[in-house]
Amino acid sequence: MPEFSTAPPSIAEFRALRDAAGLGSFSIAATEIALANTLHGVWLRERDTLIGMARLIGDGGCFAQVTDVTVHPRFQGRGHGGTIMRRLMTWAHEHLPPDCYISLIADPGAERLYASAGFSPRTGMARTAG
Repeated sequence: MPEFSTAPPSIAEFRALRDAAGLGSFSIAATEIALANTLHGVWLRERDTLIGMARLIGDGGCFAQVTDVTVHPRFQGRGHGGTIMRRLMTWAHEHLPPDCYISLIADPGAERLYASAGFSPRTGMARTAG
């Protein structure tokens, strides 16, 4: 039975879950910085293996962004994604200012999951730093 953990994942397991879920991976150096700067993370484990996660990143006052929401393909379709999002949004409600703007970029097909967590579509743009 999967259980939630307060211990953040190692760089290797974070990268492995992103890869397994088709999110791709970032360099080890970038991942180390990212994990160290997480406002809050929700980590779901089956025994000692990371099988699901989501993170809030941002300044924690005016802006936060939901990122890295994923469940390992072998564990999808069991409601874990919704539970992860509820836990993340509960933390946001309890710890962030009420007017903190929380955003996310959803992959096509995931809109229903995020709508169930109170998100509505917006127009956005993105690019890499390089």
